[in-house]
Amino acid sequence: MSGFVSGLAPHFQGLLELKHAMGLPYETSERHLLAFDAICSLHYPTQSTLSKAMAMEWVVKRPNEHVNGQMRRITPVRQLAKYMASLGVEAYVIPKGIPGRQVHYRPHIFSHRELRALFDAADAIQISPFGGQRQLIIPVMFRMLYCLGLRPGEARKLHRNDVDMAHGSVLIRESKGHKDRMVFLSPDFQEYARRYDDAINPFHPDRIPFFPNHQGNFYSKDTPNRWFHELLDAAGSLIVASPGSPPRPYDLRHAHVVELINRWVLAGRSPEVLVAYLSLHLGHSNTEDTWYYFHLAADFHPELRGIANTSIESIFPEAHHEIR
Repeated sequence: MSGFVSGLAPHFQGLLELKHAMGLPYETSERHLLAFDAICSLHYPTQSTLSKAMAMEWVVKRPNEHVNGQMRRITPVRQLAKYMASLGVEAYVIPKGIPGRQVHYRPHIFSHRELRALFDAADAIQISPFGGQRQLIIPVMFRMLYCLGLRPGEARKLHRNDVDMAHGSVLIRESKGHKDRMVFLSPDFQEYARRYDDAINPFHPDRIPFFPNHQGNFYSKDTPNRWFHELLDAAGSLIVASPGSPPRPYDLRHAHVVELINRWVLAGRSPEVLVAYLSLHLGHSNTEDTWYYFHLAADFHPELRGIANTSIESIFPEAHHEIR
């Protein structure tokens, strides 16, 4: 499916084939490479090597672009240059340190009162005049983020067959790190999911997505975020965020993990014992990301302050989190 047209097209395609052979979807990076290819085709139509001028034109920060977005845009072009260099082709590698340090978001950890307000708003959602069954989907999708600790993209991409109604298991396909994992529904959530499935089936009896749009396909990446802000507006002053840290759908996952750690530690269970299990539950490829949540739990539950000073935790840096 190559759409590359510049003189670098063979190298773009070669990098994609390599990433796919490694089992990586590389979808977002491919979109950035296509955009870079368009610039190369326009400004450097005969260029078959990757020059400094080409790379640095791509690096320039765009109006209102967040540094994290700029970093995600630059990374695949840096990888392209390294790939070309490995083949003996001249290529300028964008230096480390450009565009600068990633900005770490301070998550909003929902209180029980705020969660109640959010889910009440979800339960009161109105039918869309444009079709679809969002009034059935929104309450279940956002409860999955919180109750199972899913990433928004994981919930959005669930297949109907990924949710085993009989056994209460949910298969998460190719999560962060491109590994599958299994999570489990509580008995009450299992019944709740079954009622949702029964309600949505008459509208989409042969659907593939667990959460189908009006055409029976998967929702776009932006849809859960748009719905989430509709719920925040409906909850109004019942949900109060810190300045500069507006709540995001991903924060429901954060709230799930912090609540889980809070319960475990107050029950006398050791963080060192829990970290491996929690890594598997969350789909982390290593425990560095998991220890980040013990920091959060200590921040939001002062009685747990001691868990942020364990000997194991002290060797790990703060984790990076991607919104999907």
